[in-house]
Amino acid sequence: MSAFSANLRATFDRIVVAPWARIDREIKGERVGRLSARQAAFVTFITACLMLVFLRFFVQDRDIQAGIASTACEAAGLLSNNLGEGCYRFHRLGVNLSWVFGCTMCYLIIPGFVVRVVFGLKLTDAYLAPRAFVRHLPIYAALFLPVGLLVLVFAKSPEFLAQYPFYKDHMAWSDLAVWELAYGLQFFALEFFFRGFMLRGLGAELGSMAVIVMVIPYCMIHFGKPLPECLGSIIAGTVLGVLAMDTRSIWGGVTIHVAVAWSMDLAALWHKGAFGG
Repeated sequence: MSAFSANLRATFDRIVVAPWARIDREIKGERVGRLSARQAAFVTFITACLMLVFLRFFVQDRDIQAGIASTACEAAGLLSNNLGEGCYRFHRLGVNLSWVFGCTMCYLIIPGFVVRVVFGLKLTDAYLAPRAFVRHLPIYAALFLPVGLLVLVFAKSPEFLAQYPFYKDHMAWSDLAVWELAYGLQFFALEFFFRGFMLRGLGAELGSMAVIVMVIPYCMIHFGKPLPECLGSIIAGTVLGVLAMDTRSIWGGVTIHVAVAWSMDLAALWHKGAFGG
């Protein structure tokens, strides 16, 4: 075996093989707070299914989103006519923010309640601690680079421009900034659900195979997105899942996800002439 082949094999073992083995050795079989590994896996399975169903049939329903936004504007109008008029002026933003609110409830608030009350754990025990984030920052930067290049390649495609930016027809930079911050919050909640709650709840029973189980619904929530993004979610979900379980932190995934989402919106806005280009 040549020196190059030996080094390549050693690098592959260190980056790909070793983390899976470490996860099984350190996580599989441990108790999840006050629950056994199997009890925690069952609770996680039920909670995840219910949250995904609620997301599909209620949170993603545009009529419900519009109804929540209109109700909020009516309530604002009771406080002040000017406040109500301003709210209706940004009604489209309100519709999108109602989606963020629903996602935050299903991805973060309710699963977080399960972690605290049912599992009896701190939220930091569900991979919310920023441990090892800075040390692994070069890995996350390396992961973002090819995705960023793909965004640049596909940003001119009609399919991409039809999908992004997610918040279309913004009226000013102020409401766009509010939206992008809320958009980032949604991705934080999403990372907690898939790479925190699901992996913490399933990992003790399934070990590293919890990543494979998690990636299936993660890929499915990308149905309806452009094909490259949907296929990419399989790779990204797997890599970020392994890193989250290995480092016991979701913050690298949060950083990448928000950076990718914002870069996609900015690229789409650029090609649509929002920056005067």
